Amino acid sequence: MDSYRTKLRGLRAGVSAFLRHRTRSNVGRDYGVWFFNTNLWQEMRWLDVPIKKLPFDLWNYQEILTEMQPSLVIEFGSCNGGSALYLSHLLRSMGHPYRVLSVDVLQSQIFERARQDQNIEFLECSSADPKVAEAIAEWRKKLPGPVFAILDSDHSKKHVLAEMELLRPLLQKGDYLVVEDGCINGHPLLPGWGEGPFEAIEEYMRLYPEDYSSDRKRETRFGFTFAPNGYLIRK
Repeated sequence: MDSYRTKLRGLRAGVSAFLRHRTRSNVGRDYGVWFFNTNLWQEMRWLDVPIKKLPFDLWNYQEILTEMQPSLVIEFGSCNGGSALYLSHLLRSMGHPYRVLSVDVLQSQIFERARQDQNIEFLECSSADPKVAEAIAEWRKKLPGPVFAILDSDHSKKHVLAEMELLRPLLQKGDYLVVEDGCINGHPLLPGWGEGPFEAIEEYMRLYPEDYSSDRKRETRFGFTFAPNGYLIRK
């Protein structure tokens, strides 16, 4: 009987270890694949404005903003304006002067509720356009303090790399950069997409290895993110 109980305890311990390993390694990924493939991300809204983000990332963003207290938030990729509105509402609750600069080549999809927010500036042009760098530099002069930036526009490697290089002389030590949608091209979503944000981050890190440190703790906290390898802190 004692031998049987010993074997049973060993079996239970083995099963528990397997389940713990699966929880860490696979469940978050499985959820993320389900969330994306069911198009639930396209139904996400902030005050009835489409936001199209992963809830885990949105939660991370509000914690980062609370810790940083940035005066300027930069968003490349406005879409419907939901994420700009979300970020603006978070910053407004903190009670200090701020600006959200949201850049996109197409402004016609932005909801009126987002347009009415006086702390958001929507700039219609390519996020790799030099005048974006000029606008960021001007706002840094007007509102000195930390900067939080999100890249979520054209997901091609070439364009994301151009965005990161545009920001290179503009971001300072302690500023935070999130490169979204590195999850595509098989990381783990949309295999066959082609080189995108994930590969752009790899290339940038090869070219400029001392620019950023990776915030792995934040990135992996919830088991899945739309921005793998994309939570970056300027050194």
